[in-house]
Amino acid sequence: MESWEEIEQAADDGRHELHLNGDVISSKLERNEMKLPNKLFELVALNYLEISDTSLIEIPDDMAKLTNLINLALHRNSIEKVGDFFNHLPKLKFFDMSFNKLTSLPEQLNLGTVHTLNLSNNELASLGDLSGAVNLSILHIEHNELEELPTGLVTLKHLLEVHASNNLINTLPDDLHTFPALKLFDVSENKLKEVPHSMSQCQRLKTLKLEGNPLKDNRLRKMTTQCNTRAILEYIAKQSGGDGGKKGKKGKKGKNQPVKEEAEENVRRIVITPNTDDEKRVICDASVKDVRPYLCCTVIKNLDLSDETVFKNFLSLQTKLHENECDMRTRATIATHNATGLKFPLVFKASHVGQTVIHALGKKKQCNATTLIQNLKDERDALKQKKKRQPKTGLYKFIELVDGQEMIASVRNQDGDVISLPPITNGEKTKIGASVGDVFIEISSPVSIAQCKYVMEELIKKMFQQNFNSDMEGDEGLWIEPIRVVDENEDLRIVYPSKIDIDFSNIPVKRL
Repeated sequence: MESWEEIEQAADDGRHELHLNGDVISSKLERNEMKLPNKLFELVALNYLEISDTSLIEIPDDMAKLTNLINLALHRNSIEKVGDFFNHLPKLKFFDMSFNKLTSLPEQLNLGTVHTLNLSNNELASLGDLSGAVNLSILHIEHNELEELPTGLVTLKHLLEVHASNNLINTLPDDLHTFPALKLFDVSENKLKEVPHSMSQCQRLKTLKLEGNPLKDNRLRKMTTQCNTRAILEYIAKQSGGDGGKKGKKGKKGKNQPVKEEAEENVRRIVITPNTDDEKRVICDASVKDVRPYLCCTVIKNLDLSDETVFKNFLSLQTKLHENECDMRTRATIATHNATGLKFPLVFKASHVGQTVIHALGKKKQCNATTLIQNLKDERDALKQKKKRQPKTGLYKFIELVDGQEMIASVRNQDGDVISLPPITNGEKTKIGASVGDVFIEISSPVSIAQCKYVMEELIKKMFQQNFNSDMEGDEGLWIEPIRVVDENEDLRIVYPSKIDIDFSNIPVKRL
């Protein structure tokens, strides 16, 4: 069997981390009868193994020999079946088999050490008993063909999040109230007709997603797209009988009216408020045309990030968008700023890397882009040498996107200070924190303005769905202020949102 240099190098260096990705690995699999080399399963020092974006069809039981694995990522392959090797990995905490072709799993899933399990985007019609996954905190089973939740789920004391949208689930267990720690429960886009009354007794539940189900209760179905979780749970709790989703006895119209009024009062929405400040705009210089020509911006008014957990969730959301919708920042990059540190009009221009100076996020002092890129490369290489593995976090992942370029795009304050250097970093001076205030969002792209708008809409939609809120008098939800991007002659290039933007089918929008 052909030797793989990636595996040989990992063995020689005694590495703890190994990444096997892409077409190069697929070609090697095809030459090896679609089998992984036996040498891989001799790397017992590995604690992180990623095999992704390949044509791999099957995982051999020899994977169980890698007993030091903590993180096993087998996403975006063509895996059709697996044995029970993962039941024999005593240190495994993160197990990702998303975006494969799995139709079934072993009946017994003894994942006693696993914290995060991702089985999303497969073809699973059923799952085995999960009661043995006693440390499970996050479960992703969305985009499958499941008709019910896995057995044993309600017994898991540490379970915080269940992502089960886009399945065929037609019923929920009656003992949902036994979830002691559940904070997020997403069963949207399924086949549910009723919701158990016990759902309202999940005391720590912060996010409940039921939209896209054929619920019999018309009022509840409407509330799933317009009201916050608290209002939905209160409504379920008030319904008579064992199922909160069932309608109560029909009464006179007047008796139903208070519930309707309460529902209307609790409607969350996106509010688009006019921009009355002519200076609050971005001037796009002609120099970006051949570097990074597309930019889209907006402001979220008085965004409440004062809770440290909410703030961290906002950063995490951006990271996920960068990895997926932005395709690892190759198609677009998100930058967020504390708007109080901005001096309008902003300028989007390109300049030589040696003449572009920025005080980069998290750095002690300012330097030019050439020095910043070289410093990041040196830090990456030093970390690689120290830990015997390729760093896959922070800015190190994106250095190659700009390394070797003579020109680089930047967004600048009116006084010339660089506040962002896409696609690698923001500036320290305008960084956001755990507080309440206006947040300026910029999406830049080398691809198209449509890509910018797509990422912006995904960001806003996910912020709304994850219950981020503007601290404003009046409607609860997100308040958004449009920002114009103009050229050097002040001719309009884009305003976002315009009158035709932010048109979501299941999110109410008010335009002031």
